[in-house]
Amino acid sequence: MNRVKILPTLGFGLLLFASPGVAQDVLAGRHITVNGGGSVRARPDLAIADLGVTAYGETATMAMAQNSRTIASLRQALRENEVEDGDVLTSDFSIHRERVQPQRRGDGAGEPKERFVVRNLLQVTIRDIDRAGQLLDRLVEAGANEVRGIRFSLQNDKQLALQARELAAADARGKASHLAQLHEARLGKVLRISESGVRAVRPEAMMMKAMDTSSSTVSAGELTFAAHLQVIYELTE
Repeated sequence: MNRVKILPTLGFGLLLFASPGVAQDVLAGRHITVNGGGSVRARPDLAIADLGVTAYGETATMAMAQNSRTIASLRQALRENEVEDGDVLTSDFSIHRERVQPQRRGDGAGEPKERFVVRNLLQVTIRDIDRAGQLLDRLVEAGANEVRGIRFSLQNDKQLALQARELAAADARGKASHLAQLHEARLGKVLRISESGVRAVRPEAMMMKAMDTSSSTVSAGELTFAAHLQVIYELTE
C-alpha cells in the first residue's frame, strides 16, 4: 500500500529532473545567438503635468479653506483653457502639522510655532501640447505654487512599437546572416526568440530642461521607441 503512494511521487520527480534536458534538445545542434535592436522616433501628442497647491494655516481648517479656494481657481482656469474634468486627476492629498522655528532677533529666539500644511497635487493631461506653456503660465497665475514637472507621451503608440520590433527583428537576422557567412555556414530555422520589451526613451536633457521657467516655453522634442530582441538560429552546412 505504501509503495502505491510513493511511485507517483517518484515518477513526478523524474519528470521534473528530465524536463530541462528536453528543453535543451532544441539547442543541441549548431546554433548562433544574436541580439537585434530597432528604434523609431515620433513627436509626442500628449503632455502630462504634475502641479498643485500647498497652503499653510494656524489651524487645519484655515489651511484647508485656503487650499480649497486655490484649487477651485486652478480648476476654473483649466476649464477656461478647454481642459476637460476627466483629464484632471488628484494625484496626492495630505494634511500634516509642522513646527516652525522663528528667526533669531538679538540674543534670543522665540518659541517654535506650529502650523498646518495642506498639499493638493493634480495630474493634468494636456492634449494640445503646443499650448502647454501658456496653460502652465495661467495655472501659476491662478495660484499653483508647486510644479513637479511635465512629461510627454503618445495617445496611441502601438504602431510605433510594431515598427520598432520589425526593425529589431531585421537587425538580428542581418547580423546572424553575416556571421554565418563569415563562418561558411547557412542560417536554418529560428530556435528561440526573447524580447526585453519595447519602451519609449526620452533624452536626459529633455527630461531635465523640459520647461524653461524664464520664458514658460515647453519643448516636447521627440520620443524614441526602442525594441530589443535576442534570437537563436539553427546553423546548417
